[in-house]
Amino acid sequence: MKLLFLRIRLSLSFFFLLPTAYSTFAQQNNCTYKGGNVDYLPQINCAKDFDALQSIPLKSSYSNIKSIKVVYDLSGGDIYYTNSKKYRFHFEFCSSYLNAYSNLQEFNEIEYSNSSSRRFAICNVNYYTASNIYTVEFFPDDAIKKADAIKLFNKIKQSSYFTGNLKIANNSWHTQEWQGTTALPLISPDDLYNGQTYQLMTGGTAYGYLRFFADEKTMQKNIQPNDIAVLNELSNNLPLCAATITTVFQTPLCHINILSQNRHTPNGMVKNAFTKSNLIRFKDQLVKVQFLPDSLLITLTTEKEAQQAWDNLRKKKTISLSCNNNYRQLIDVKQLSVKYIDKVGGKAANMGELAKIKIGKNQLLPIPQPVFAIPFYFYNQHLAAHHIDMLITALLNDNTIIYDKPRLAKKLQQIRDSIEQSPLNTELVQLVTQKIGAAKEQNFRFRSSTNAEDVPGFNGAGLYDSKTGNVTSTKKTIDKAIKEVWASLWKQRAFEERLFFNIDQHNLAMGILVNKAFGTEEANGVAITKNLYRNNYPAFTVNVQKGEESIVQPNDNIRAEQFVINLSGDIINVPNELAVDYICHSSLQPNTPVMTKSEVRTLATYLLAIKNHYWKIYGRNRHVDFNNFAMDVEFKLDNTTRKLFIKQARLY
Repeated sequence: MKLLFLRIRLSLSFFFLLPTAYSTFAQQNNCTYKGGNVDYLPQINCAKDFDALQSIPLKSSYSNIKSIKVVYDLSGGDIYYTNSKKYRFHFEFCSSYLNAYSNLQEFNEIEYSNSSSRRFAICNVNYYTASNIYTVEFFPDDAIKKADAIKLFNKIKQSSYFTGNLKIANNSWHTQEWQGTTALPLISPDDLYNGQTYQLMTGGTAYGYLRFFADEKTMQKNIQPNDIAVLNELSNNLPLCAATITTVFQTPLCHINILSQNRHTPNGMVKNAFTKSNLIRFKDQLVKVQFLPDSLLITLTTEKEAQQAWDNLRKKKTISLSCNNNYRQLIDVKQLSVKYIDKVGGKAANMGELAKIKIGKNQLLPIPQPVFAIPFYFYNQHLAAHHIDMLITALLNDNTIIYDKPRLAKKLQQIRDSIEQSPLNTELVQLVTQKIGAAKEQNFRFRSSTNAEDVPGFNGAGLYDSKTGNVTSTKKTIDKAIKEVWASLWKQRAFEERLFFNIDQHNLAMGILVNKAFGTEEANGVAITKNLYRNNYPAFTVNVQKGEESIVQPNDNIRAEQFVINLSGDIINVPNELAVDYICHSSLQPNTPVMTKSEVRTLATYLLAIKNHYWKIYGRNRHVDFNNFAMDVEFKLDNTTRKLFIKQARLY
């Protein structure tokens, strides 16, 4: 199957907020807009003019933005501030009003190139209402000549009221080449990102008691499932709650947002939440909060309304788990596939799929080597041999304990202690030691792989532990690593998360994926093989961080780099064009990309191969368009070689 995508450029999302300040130009000139359904304005003299033309957002990588699409005639010198409600795309205005084009493909090929045939300079003028900054923003793969960009920029300055606040958004590989050009004052994506006061991460409506938690310890001790939690920190261990509001910036792939998406609970960032009057005055009250693209809408509600919403949220069909104990040997990665989820768990099964993927005709996708799996049989054997299975059955059959947090914590601790303190089957230790010894490596990573993880309907990200074992160490022994991974299946947060999703835990089992432990990482990242900021648009969303700082569980105030790889052409076979749209850079490496252009291109090739492979397995059965079908992929750059490795893939 081939899918030919003809790209239509877009404007950024906007906020329905009045500008906070206007220049002297605006105060001294009459507005151009006199009312009615105009096609364009030749100049923007005041905020009323801007508001009359601003468009409905097509992507949402930032909040608090108003946007106008602009077309500038390079030869004639005319500028068109288009009615972006009427003309949602630049092509529509150029074809319908200017009669310049009738063919979208021809328009894209000429008007986003550096060709001498190019007639127009095309951009968005975006107003960031929270920081009172106006930007000229080109589409990421627009190859406009610097001289033409200068002409456009000067024309906008001459015909607008926001001259003093106007910058060029430096958000692509092309604009980075203009650094140092005084005629094109650049503003970094970091400055634009940091200027936001609100982020919508996961939209929706929540009912609950609005609770303010200034620190992690207070939150962990007091939070309840029906609370809307206002957090002053990014928690890496967030208990069940009705919704979350943080004062700290989030990324789409951080732990809180992934949990919120999995739980279908709203989530957002309000920078001054602890001092914002319209939130503080509802403290500890039962409220309804709507998480909208531009703001939070909060009102008091009744217990009846809230209870109905809570009941609806928790009405879930029981998820039954399948566990096959027939495999009594270690399983090499070449044997593994998604058909082995009931034998080794989702993570190990998916690694088997990754091992089958080819890049081109001969090159295999680079994954950690060597790789093998410890199947469920050995976990269940360990439980039965030491009667731990009886402890688990007794717990699962006693609802008086399951819903009593203190008693539940004690029972789960007893189960974990029993797993870790009971001797491991010597046969398993010998099998693993032989397998590792043949690889001539010392450090190996023992990674959790359950039948309630990385499977359709339940992601399970971050719930379980992975440990390092060393064949020569007396502290980080192989048997200790295995038992600690097994025991993590019964951590309280993992238990309660499965309970929330109504998973029948009687057949719950833990396999282990084993691979060589990497040394230090030059960078690590997570990529989603879809555009998280625009529906049904061919792109990959990437978060990458310098070194080994976590993407999903970052320390407070440490931010990962975020960018979108836009694709075009025959995207199922090859990403023959790439355009990178930077949203923000890493706080550990400000204003400088973590990955080189070559590394980004390599990553895009790998991601496309992964997406194509899993599309054949899952995509058609999930009734989703190819562009919107997504895998969650973890990758790393090796510290010594900067070679790119794929560490993991799961359904997103």
